[in-house]
Amino acid sequence: MIQKVKTYANLGLEGHEIIVEADSSKSLPTIEIVGLPDAAIKESKERLRATFRNACIELPRRKIVLNLSPSDIKKVGTSFDLPMAVAILLLIYEENISINTDGFLFFWELGLDGNIKRVDWLLPCVISAMQKWYKHFFVPQENTYELEYVPGITIYPVEKFIQIVEYFVYGKKILSITKAKDIEYLYEQNKEHEVDFAQIKGHLIAKRALAIAAAGFHNLLMVWAPGSGKTLLSKALPSILPPLWFEEILEVSQIYSIVGKLSKDMPLITQRPFRQVHHTASKISITGGWSRLTPGEISLAHKWILFFDELTEFPREVLEVLRQPLEDKRVVISRVSGTIQYPANFMFVAAMNPCICGYYKDPEKACVCSHMDIKRYQSKISWPLLDRIDMVLEIPREDIDKILTNIIEESSNSIRDKVVRAWRIQQQRFIWLSITSNAQITSKHIDQLIPLDDVCKNFLSEASRKLTLSTRIVHRMIKLARTIADIQWQEYVTINHLAEAMQYRSKTMFVEAE
Repeated sequence: MIQKVKTYANLGLEGHEIIVEADSSKSLPTIEIVGLPDAAIKESKERLRATFRNACIELPRRKIVLNLSPSDIKKVGTSFDLPMAVAILLLIYEENISINTDGFLFFWELGLDGNIKRVDWLLPCVISAMQKWYKHFFVPQENTYELEYVPGITIYPVEKFIQIVEYFVYGKKILSITKAKDIEYLYEQNKEHEVDFAQIKGHLIAKRALAIAAAGFHNLLMVWAPGSGKTLLSKALPSILPPLWFEEILEVSQIYSIVGKLSKDMPLITQRPFRQVHHTASKISITGGWSRLTPGEISLAHKWILFFDELTEFPREVLEVLRQPLEDKRVVISRVSGTIQYPANFMFVAAMNPCICGYYKDPEKACVCSHMDIKRYQSKISWPLLDRIDMVLEIPREDIDKILTNIIEESSNSIRDKVVRAWRIQQQRFIWLSITSNAQITSKHIDQLIPLDDVCKNFLSEASRKLTLSTRIVHRMIKLARTIADIQWQEYVTINHLAEAMQYRSKTMFVEAE
């Protein structure tokens, strides 16, 4: 009789139910695995033999065929070891096993001695399976931390294959976990930040601009000479971000589970990610798509900050791959092995010097670069990419006397309260839409969500003609003005908000703007 055991496989964050079918026939005693398995799955037949041998269970002297259905989906990884082992176990003890496995899902890799090893991709597999009403999961003991905070499921953590044998054949219970842990504990564990705004002297305009950017999810570029504080301000930005909701925590944590970045010390991602990328990074490391089509940096930064320091040191072709994700909030990876889609709803933050020496238009130190050198240096950043950046800030150096004073600066907690307050206003505004911030408002919703009076419209019309602004830039200014109004607790956008938004679009440090 054919035995069936179920598991789940994910292509990105999209889950697929996989049924492992086991059958045996009178032929040479071999194990054959079919159903589009990869090399790691084909090698599992030796792990299966060793596991049963070390569990003192003799395999039948028959040909065993294992089919991974549906056969048109490529199966990748070692998490199919256990469902195949259970299917064989059901074949051997068919008459002695009365437990119905239809409602169970099995995940993990087997060691030769029968020990259970952890697997990647577990959290997205379980979340996908929950949407199909599965509630019972047999998982490696080492992976339990990923699922302990997910409500509504029953986890059966297993360390050795012999526990499975005892459960199905002899009826010995496995200690299960049915109650999810309180996630508030994780929030308390991860409250520390590298830099607090109270540690940064001066830069009042920049701090306000960063608060506005954080409140509305606006992309940000900071420009000035070396040592002006651009990188320090960027590293303080995570300390004022609003907290993740539980649904967002699961969404972000699934991406980190795929690349194996969850651990016992960090079972879920409860703080908004701050991903700093070095300028030697390749296009694939940014977008993702290695042999297993895993996510890249733009997906790991999903739900907040992707930081590029020394922006002009990045190759232009690397920067250009950001254009589509910045617009669509997702990335589609197409390779020979398949096509996969990951979320990439990130806030892009970058810092750069205006020229090679770094002192173009600096009032204190003369620039030694020629006009062509400056133009060639800045041309690494295309204007279409700059159009997708909401705020271009000039960060001049603060006077040394101000830095050495004992003035008490506003703390990150105080600024964060304002950001969270503006964030909640936006949640109420978008309660019927699938967006969460002003920066995500599409052009078809601008008139509906951000009504402007005639004075504001005339101001924008005149500014657009004089400064030759594109429609995309005008829309971004309107959305930025809406965030400024939110952070000031004002119901309508006024000409003052638009004027401040235009100030944050400064491009005087770029030679093409002259």
